Amino acid sequence: MFGNKKTTEVEFNYDTGVINPNVIASVTQVLDYIDQLTQRGGQDPLIINVENDYYEKILNSLRSGITGLDDEEKKRINGKLDDMTHGIYDLDSINYKSPDSALILGKIFSSQKSYQKRYVATFGLINKEANAFLKEYDRIAEQEYLDFPYVPKNKKENFEDNRSDINCIDVLRFAGDFNLVYKPISLFYTGTKSRELNIPPKVAFFTNIYFKRYEIVSGELGKRFIYDYDEVDKLSPENINKILAFWLRGHDLGHFFGRDVLGTNLKDKLSTSKEDNRRVYYILQELKADIISLYILKNRLKELPGDFDLRNVYMVYVSEMFRYMRRGNLLHYADGGSAYLAYKYFLKSGALKISYDNMHEVNTEQFSADIDILCEELITLFEEGSSVRAVEFFKKLIKFQDIITKELSEDLEFLEDSSIPYNINIQNNPKI
Repeated sequence: MFGNKKTTEVEFNYDTGVINPNVIASVTQVLDYIDQLTQRGGQDPLIINVENDYYEKILNSLRSGITGLDDEEKKRINGKLDDMTHGIYDLDSINYKSPDSALILGKIFSSQKSYQKRYVATFGLINKEANAFLKEYDRIAEQEYLDFPYVPKNKKENFEDNRSDINCIDVLRFAGDFNLVYKPISLFYTGTKSRELNIPPKVAFFTNIYFKRYEIVSGELGKRFIYDYDEVDKLSPENINKILAFWLRGHDLGHFFGRDVLGTNLKDKLSTSKEDNRRVYYILQELKADIISLYILKNRLKELPGDFDLRNVYMVYVSEMFRYMRRGNLLHYADGGSAYLAYKYFLKSGALKISYDNMHEVNTEQFSADIDILCEELITLFEEGSSVRAVEFFKKLIKFQDIITKELSEDLEFLEDSSIPYNINIQNNPKI
């Protein structure tokens, strides 16, 4: 199984000549420093003074890169760099103008290997078009949040209190531990002087990677395994990209719809011997966010910019569902487990129907009905916090013992089609 995980290399060719040459030189040096820091960290446990030495070099390089900018721009960026002198605690960002671009750098902590530090950075151009239509989406999503029927008004927090600040970026180069085949499509970080993870994060959304990955992987899975997928093919790339961006943003916001009593009862107070229950919690949390994202699209579609209908939305969603499940190890990745849980639910309800040669039919009406049912059920599960009910809901659809040690469940082996890539490998821009 999984003997041939095909990877396709992708290059994004943007005109870097429009960027101030001093900025390019300093950013390139910073990205090289992050690569060096990553290599040093991999050779031995990185002592703090080595990290601080590199960080001082990074800040000096960033200051040298703004010498050719106007006074107002230099003052703004110098103020940001002054804040960063307190230390490297989390990811942080430097935004440049003319053209709008962003450098994100810092360290993240792996949830494995005893929270090992990972040094990362990326530089890219601001995608103004995506930022504009997601700003409109946020306005519409806020109204849906206020009108959301499954959470009493007296239990709703202020939408702005939980809304993350999103910035869409077309990546030019990755550095450090981001230089993996499976590149991230979004980053969450605080941008503060310390790891204040209780505040709403900033989100960097790598639009060019996400859209290209869908085109090469998810879209091909949709063509191969969904009837009438050609209806999506008739959409312009811009409209498919809008569906994807709305879908991802809705997922981000969906985590904050309703209260999370379940997290305390099912995750936080359990010992590691209850690992199955911890998996249930994280997978249900992802499923809730997915379903609320679909709920917002279903109810506010006519108000959103773009020319597509609900059937398009559902087929794009199912295509992405296939890609997440196809990654395998369904109980070890919350997003893959969530996709599989939804898949089993939609098959059971009839929203999805499998016919000849593993082709799936999408029943738009049943899909819409399921979204309402799942919204209410999941919000109630998290609000009531019954660990027994949550595990029961999960295990009605998925049996741990059937897939816990397998890369892929037997009912998904059709997704192993080796002619469709599993990954896209983004090639760094050689000029940066």
